[in-house]
Amino acid sequence: MKRSLRKVPWRLLSVTLGVAMGVGVGGCGGGGSAPGRGAAGAGMTGAGGDAGAAGPAGIAGGAGSTSGDSGTSGGASAGSFGGSSGGAFGGMTGEAGSGAPSPDGAAGTSGTSDGGAPDANGSKKILIYGVTTGYRHASIPAAANAITKAAAAVGLTTEQVGCGDAATNTADPTKFTAAALAQYGAVILLANSGEPIGYPATQEIQNLVDYVQHGGALVAIEDASHCYDGQFNGHPASQPYVQLIGGDFVGHPGDVTPATCTKAGTQPSVMQLPATFGTTDEVYAFSQFRTDNQVVLSCASSGDPTHTVRPVSWQREEGAGRYFFTALGHNDVSWTAPMDAKAPSSRLVEDHVLPALLWAMRR
Repeated sequence: MKRSLRKVPWRLLSVTLGVAMGVGVGGCGGGGSAPGRGAAGAGMTGAGGDAGAAGPAGIAGGAGSTSGDSGTSGGASAGSFGGSSGGAFGGMTGEAGSGAPSPDGAAGTSGTSDGGAPDANGSKKILIYGVTTGYRHASIPAAANAITKAAAAVGLTTEQVGCGDAATNTADPTKFTAAALAQYGAVILLANSGEPIGYPATQEIQNLVDYVQHGGALVAIEDASHCYDGQFNGHPASQPYVQLIGGDFVGHPGDVTPATCTKAGTQPSVMQLPATFGTTDEVYAFSQFRTDNQVVLSCASSGDPTHTVRPVSWQREEGAGRYFFTALGHNDVSWTAPMDAKAPSSRLVEDHVLPALLWAMRR
């Protein structure tokens, strides 16, 4: 029980139109270069487009892609995203920042892997961030290890930060710089509470928002919904953080008691789960719940006298990226055994969190 009172058809079309109309149209850039990723590729169209210069901080700029017979050279991408110079996530979705367009052509757009929607950056490395400054779930190590094992089985690697004993529970804002986030195929906020990235963390939170909106994958679990919400150290709430999570924890009526859960739809995050199953967990109540959250799992706690059915898991398209949240996983056993002993396909990791992670990564 918690002690806290609140807890690439467009590319082809671009080339075709440019030829048919006699007007060059900037093509899609190649992939940006960073540790663990491929080298920058060349622009697809624009007869006179020159290569863009390398961006700073060790992240190579994408190739310039400009248009027209006398197209101007591409500028340094500096990690630009989708042809918009000056951003921090160059190459994140397999694109390169485009150079300035020639007078009769448009700037290139970001590269894609699925015919239109950007994926993450192609990286198979996942950040599991388990730092807390408020209530700390004892299940964090078990959860991190279970996710790591399941991720490895599908070819993903993980980096755990703050997921072990008390000695590891130290805020590391360096993991939330723009350059650091660009290394990861996904970020998992695991049962965080309080101010886990430090305070005020204004830029770090904005970097995380930008990471997702520019094509990144974010999974948040349990108390990650009880951070930066104005309940810690007298500090004001961070609305960018609360809005990214999609709701703010305000309690768990019924505490840790048997609950009945029902899935909604056939999204990957719940496809393998039974239509209805039982579990013993906390069922959170939320405020500031975003209306565009797509609820995929709801539960009612037997210990809640109101018997209210509450959303516990949801997913959302967030800009060019994807986001998933679940409040389940309070007990260690939730991460190592089926949530419902009568339903083998009710495993929290293999049947819910991992499919959600792969969905968010567009895999």
